[in-house]
Parts: sequence; structure tokens; C-alpha cells
Amino acid sequence: MDQHALATLLPLAVAVLVVFRFAFRELRERTVTSPGVWIRPAIIVVLTVYLVTLTAGIDSRDDGIMLICLGVGALLGAVTGLAIVRNTTFAPAEKKNAVRVRGSRVTLAIWIAALAVRLLARFLFPGGGDPRAQLPLNCGTVALVAVAFIIIAAAFQREIGRHAPAVT
Repeated sequence: MDQHALATLLPLAVAVLVVFRFAFRELRERTVTSPGVWIRPAIIVVLTVYLVTLTAGIDSRDDGIMLICLGVGALLGAVTGLAIVRNTTFAPAEKKNAVRVRGSRVTLAIWIAALAVRLLARFLFPGGGDPRAQLPLNCGTVALVAVAFIIIAAAFQREIGRHAPAVT
């Protein structure tokens, strides 16, 4: 694997790691604070921009595929984010600018299904074993995660505003 392919796979690996870490936290109640809720989405957006920048122009035929993957990834990210929010419970936290959040097995299953769609795409995409052929798909995957995290962060921020602290 050449250095360019390795450099483009690194953001994808980080995104997958972040998603899995986030997914397993879904099963525990945790306190989410503002503005901390925006850290993950910001990191993933930066990784998305980085990956798109590296991928653009490698093969001009793939640029169109990359744009399609970004659009599909963003759409699936919106569906994923909304489904996660819908299946998450919120409660007042003990401190200001925070909310207690608890996911469920359903939210964990949603994250796993979202990543399974990406794995399926690898097998359906021509040249799926070639890392360079995967670059447009990787852009779509990272876009999926970015959009999902943005929607989730926005919902968490809204809930922080709606749930007054139990103790000030």
C-alpha cells in the first residue's frame, strides 16, 4: 500500500474508531455538556474535508462517484442521526449546561447498521479490494458519520436547553 493510500485510510480508521467508541457508550447513561457536545462533530467534519481534499483529483473519473458517495453518505447520516435521537432518552443533569443522555440497544443497532451499509458497499463497488477504488466510498462513510454527529449534537444541545439542572 502506497503512502497516499495509507494517508487517506487514516481518517477513515479514526472515524470508525470514534463511531465504535461512541456506539458502545450508547448503553450507559452519561452526562453531555455544552459546548463539549460539538467536539466530535467538529473533528469528524475536519476529517471529512481532509479526506475529500486528498481524494479529489486522484482520478477525475472518481470525482463524480465521490460526489455521489458524499450525497448518499450525508442522506444516510441524516437518517442515522434522527433515528439515534428518536431512540435516546434525556433527563436533567446535576450541573448547568448539561443533560443526562441514555441510548439503548436500538441506538447501538442503528450505528452498527449504518456501518454495515458501508461494508456492503465495499463488496458491491467495482474494484472493492483496491484501496484507491475505496477512496470515494470512504468519503461517503466519513460524511455519514459527520452528518449523524451534527444532528445528534444539535438535538443534545436543544435538550440541554430544555432540561433545567436538577441542582444549580
